[in-house]
Amino acid sequence: MKYFYEDLENQKRLYLILQEWLGTPFRHKAGVKHFGCDCIHLVARVCEEMGVLEWKDGLIPNYPFDWHLHNTRGLMEEGIEENLNVEKLDIKSQMMNGDIILYKYGKAASHSGIFFDGYVYQSLTDVGVVKLHAFADNVFKKRLNTIYRILAQVNNK
Repeated sequence: MKYFYEDLENQKRLYLILQEWLGTPFRHKAGVKHFGCDCIHLVARVCEEMGVLEWKDGLIPNYPFDWHLHNTRGLMEEGIEENLNVEKLDIKSQMMNGDIILYKYGKAASHSGIFFDGYVYQSLTDVGVVKLHAFADNVFKKRLNTIYRILAQVNNK
């Protein structure tokens, strides 16, 4: 199976795009580089910039800030699996640049990021878009829920 980010040119582009998002402030339900975004909009907008996701109305459903505390439905998983051509990996898998990572807080996966060179690029409440070492923080490590890898053949639904 061939993966989208096995191509070194795609990895170079991804790195540059992720770097451009660093420092973007956290804004719930937003996805505008340098102005504000939350974690799932960061993942979606980066995928859009990479050409593996076509943005459309309703792509990310309206959700309250504390949705994950009251619901078990996997909205993040559903959205990723419906809109991206991905393979779901075991959480013990060796991560690869470009992997989408979901973390479970509350009753459902409710935080996302993109893995690159040992770091996870993510948007954190009250912090914004940062890159953190993937496994240096035990809180994130123990909450790792799902890993998705984008397949080379883009599935523009």
